[in-house]
Amino acid sequence: MLFKTFFISIFLSLFLQASTYDLEKIREDFHNKVVLNSNNKANGFKLTKSYFNKAKKHLLKESDKFGYTQFVILIDLSQQILLLTIWDQQKQDFFPIGFDYISSGDINREIETKKGEDHYVKTPAGLFDIKSGWRSNGKMNDENTSKPYGEKGRFVFFFGIQDSVRYNTFDRDGNKIKDKDKWVLIKDKLSLAIHAHSGVETFGKPQSHGCIRMSEELNKFLDNNFVLFAHLLDGKKWTHPYEPEPKEPKNHELAGKYILIVDSVFK
Repeated sequence: MLFKTFFISIFLSLFLQASTYDLEKIREDFHNKVVLNSNNKANGFKLTKSYFNKAKKHLLKESDKFGYTQFVILIDLSQQILLLTIWDQQKQDFFPIGFDYISSGDINREIETKKGEDHYVKTPAGLFDIKSGWRSNGKMNDENTSKPYGEKGRFVFFFGIQDSVRYNTFDRDGNKIKDKDKWVLIKDKLSLAIHAHSGVETFGKPQSHGCIRMSEELNKFLDNNFVLFAHLLDGKKWTHPYEPEPKEPKNHELAGKYILIVDSVFK
């Protein structure tokens, strides 16, 4: 009787953990919604098996944090890509969905900063879980050249205040130091977010003040598929206190909350 009870408990445990998602369908949806509609050829990056195996080594180091089958994002700053994966709790393995180009912090642009303006901070590496977020109002910037947070309704995923570094390009008198050899790296804080960005800039190279910029198409996919919305779901019920739920909601059961940012998967 004890053996039978033990066998049944093991069977039920495996049954409850069984993978019910359609991996190929999600991959096809990502390809159609993101790859075919965004600038996905910025620097010729290819998601090869060799590359993913290296990326997976970084992800597996954090796998004890995830606990159930869910979406997990890896961002490779050296390649300027966002790689969407699924962590399969039953198989104890990661599976790639697809990638798109992003734009991270460019600390060399600190030369452009005038006194009182926002600094250009390095996008920090590490595992981060989402804290909160809001939908963009779709406003243009002061120069009327871009929408810093994308079209109206795009979700801004906020990961809290993080430690980072930037160059100090001002001397003690507040004058700009134009000689880069005299710049000094100093510690700073960054309000880390990943968000859409619409404008003249292209993705695939660092350009931002430190946040992760993404295409409108990628933002919509992460939004509609609850990729970073585990904290905003009670079952299938959307619980954000003042922002509306996604327009095309699906894959509630795969909702996640983590991004892993690495300087390079090859390190």
